[in-house]
Amino acid sequence: MHAMGAAEAMTAGGPEGMGAVAEVSDTDAVRPDAPGDKALVDQILADLKANFEKWEEVLAAQESLTYTADVGDIYAVCNSDGRLTGLSLAPHVMTSYTCRELMDRLNMVFEALREEAQADFNRNYGGGTVE
Repeated sequence: MHAMGAAEAMTAGGPEGMGAVAEVSDTDAVRPDAPGDKALVDQILADLKANFEKWEEVLAAQESLTYTADVGDIYAVCNSDGRLTGLSLAPHVMTSYTCRELMDRLNMVFEALREEAQADFNRNYGGGTVE
C-alpha cells in the first residue's frame, strides 16, 4: 500500500483498515489514557500527511524547473536533472558552420546551461558544485 494510502486509512478509519489491532474504546479499563494516545497518533499522522503533501509540491515544482540558453541561432533547454529537453537550431546552422565551429557553439550553449544551473544551485543551497 502506498504511504499516503496508509496514512489516509489510518486517519480515516483507524488501524482496522490496515489489518492491525482493533481500536481501543474510550472506556478501556486496562489503559485509561488510550483516548489520549489515539489523539496523539492521529495528530502525528495528520502532521505526516501534511508534510508529505508539502514534499510532493516541492518535487513537482522542481520537476517543472528548466534552464535555457539562447545564442541566436541555437536555443537549448534542460531540466533540473541536467537532461537536455529541447534543442533548436536555425536552418542555416548546418551549412554555415564547419563541424568544429558548430561543436564550439554547441559547447558554448551547454556551458551556459551549466552556469545557469550552478547559479541557481548557489542561490538555493549556498554553494558547492553541480555534477
